[in-house]
Amino acid sequence: MKPRSRLSAALALAFAVGFLPGVATFTAQAARLGDPAKPLSLAKTVKGTPVDLAAGKGKQVYVVEFWATWCGPCRTSIPHLTELQKRFKDQGVTFVGISDETEDEVRPFVDKMGAKMDYAVALDDDRKTSRDYMQAFRQNGIPTAFVVDQQGRIAWVGHPMGGLDKALEEIVAAKYDLAAAQKEFDGRAAREARMQELNKAFGKYMESASKPDAKDLASLGETLVTMAEKDPQILNAIAWNVLTVPVIKTRDTAFALKVAEAAVEASGGKEAGILDTYARALFDNGKKAEAVVQQKKAIELAPSAAKAELEATLRKYEGK
Repeated sequence: MKPRSRLSAALALAFAVGFLPGVATFTAQAARLGDPAKPLSLAKTVKGTPVDLAAGKGKQVYVVEFWATWCGPCRTSIPHLTELQKRFKDQGVTFVGISDETEDEVRPFVDKMGAKMDYAVALDDDRKTSRDYMQAFRQNGIPTAFVVDQQGRIAWVGHPMGGLDKALEEIVAAKYDLAAAQKEFDGRAAREARMQELNKAFGKYMESASKPDAKDLASLGETLVTMAEKDPQILNAIAWNVLTVPVIKTRDTAFALKVAEAAVEASGGKEAGILDTYARALFDNGKKAEAVVQQKKAIELAPSAAKAELEATLRKYEGK
């Protein structure tokens, strides 16, 4: 239930993504929701019927999703996309997954997935579609889905498991608020930019902490706390990583405890995962009795599926 390494896997980004190489250079003016969808430049359709956005304009909704066989989060979202395709098929929604890999890479994967990947799958033509969609909207992680509405406009952009179903419900029912969606998208983009800056700062901290004689951890740590802006999830992720990442040679457990305490305060002491981190920080600082108290609180607040792991940790703190 904890982020084990990079902060972006557990901070304000709702879902883990696979980061794409070679897409960091963006157009000067980012595309916006409501812009006309560019035609799909596809080299080949590996599964299903070829998708032509122009042919469906005025009646069809399309979900254009970018993925890759090497992307773990993509594999997680594929069954979800299949379920959505089944759910919305009779409402005029067509899904297509696009990869920039070769047919030799994609086809065996698709064949192995079988019914779990039951929608159209195509190959990008020299990444032209990726440039028109991913790069135009400043998206550098996959899976990312784009919804093209009945008017041929880009109506929604995001992680396939982060609100796509709700957006489709509203779009097919002609109840979608495009202006509100753009406002939400702008806010999400700002949060993601903030996460990128946080990850850069955390990378500097990790680079220093990986040395046995790190001297600048205090200042680097204070920078991280300042950038966290009292966000409990960010503070929690910082503390957990400092406590657990294996490559750390200079582990500042006192700093981790300070950050964990701040996370508890910011969350009101009502989140099991944050209390679990706090208990770990207490334990690693030699405060075993206090760690036991906090771990018990975490267990009380945890969902049933997480209790066993937390209880095993409690036994460790109790010396059993």
